[in-house]
Amino acid sequence: MRSTQPGPSAKTGLVLLTAFACLSICPAKTPHYSATGKIGALCIGDTSHGESPILIWLSADFAVQWQELPTNVGDVMSDEASRKITRIYTPRTLERLLDAYDVLLLVEPRMWFSDREMAMFKRSIELGVSTVLTLFPDNDGYSTIVNTEFSKVYPHEFAPSFEPAEKVTYRIVVQEGNPPVLTPFLDVGIERFIGDDTRAIHPKLGSTTWAWARKERVIGFTDEPYIISWEYGEKGALTWVIGVDVDEQWFNPSGGNEYGGDIVLNMLYYSVGKPLPPSIQLIHNLRSAFFRYSIEKKLMLVLLEFADRFGASTVELERRMEDLDRGKELAQVSYQEGDYEASYNQINAMIDRLSKLNDQAIRVKERALMWVYLTEWSAVSGTLILAGVTLYTLMIKRRLYREVRVTRTDQ
Repeated sequence: MRSTQPGPSAKTGLVLLTAFACLSICPAKTPHYSATGKIGALCIGDTSHGESPILIWLSADFAVQWQELPTNVGDVMSDEASRKITRIYTPRTLERLLDAYDVLLLVEPRMWFSDREMAMFKRSIELGVSTVLTLFPDNDGYSTIVNTEFSKVYPHEFAPSFEPAEKVTYRIVVQEGNPPVLTPFLDVGIERFIGDDTRAIHPKLGSTTWAWARKERVIGFTDEPYIISWEYGEKGALTWVIGVDVDEQWFNPSGGNEYGGDIVLNMLYYSVGKPLPPSIQLIHNLRSAFFRYSIEKKLMLVLLEFADRFGASTVELERRMEDLDRGKELAQVSYQEGDYEASYNQINAMIDRLSKLNDQAIRVKERALMWVYLTEWSAVSGTLILAGVTLYTLMIKRRLYREVRVTRTDQ
């Protein structure tokens, strides 16, 4: 009798299909993502523009909303200024935190929060808020977390004292058999990117290793944990640890990596149960296209403002700019719905139209400046002619010139 059980290849296909189906319908773990369909990220630590690319990456994705708590940005603002921002925007209650955020993104943080706030952060993770931690460059941040209860949420066993970075050249090796968070990046060369500055990771029992740092030694190489995670708390929140900060070489073009933001965003998507993009190259190009649109629009607005100051009419260009923004919003809706190809086609069409509109704005500016140049030329030329005629009349023709004569009075 013929067996009705699937063969090995059929079993493999069934397992993969089931895995992707589960990934797509994975229920959201936090109220905010359930209610809005957007990932709320609370960014703590070395986060500000000029210090870290993290906010640029998050801003490139319309599925993400973020708030910054800049607790480690000494090169950008003073401690007093950063503490003021942190006081204003730190959630006051656990309920507010859960209503607004799905992920705590700790980028080389200094956790100078009160014991009550630290307990609130820990409790939020127990209730489903995921967290990503990039390890510390110095003891300032390390000492604020290593001996606290909050450190227990991570799959990393913190050493009693700070461990400096090991500055050894490395490439990463993606661990096989995990869900497709990092493996899609193999096609774009994730294992070829170069780094040179990692911190030691000590995985706890039960953690998952997603990638290894393959370090070049005098003789051979060693593989050490690079990205790890585990599930924590009542709702199985994912907590991640990365062995470098996102502003360091491996995550950025200096190491050959154009996809650092896409890697972090994939981790956030997976953490909240949002379906992962089907094509890394497509989603990367799409995010880049939205960024290009914003740059082109800023250039357009500068040109319009400049032309308006010189009296040019910009009403028609502004109206067409509004039409383009409505088209961009359609692309954004498609993006949020997961129709990335339609979004890509739409935003590229808007970029093409915006480029043409920019060319028209340049011509309007040049026409406005032409009248400025003509006015200035006329003023200078008129002054020159007047001065020349006056000089000619007085010094050459001497029609108005009278010689000085000696007069005398009779005695």
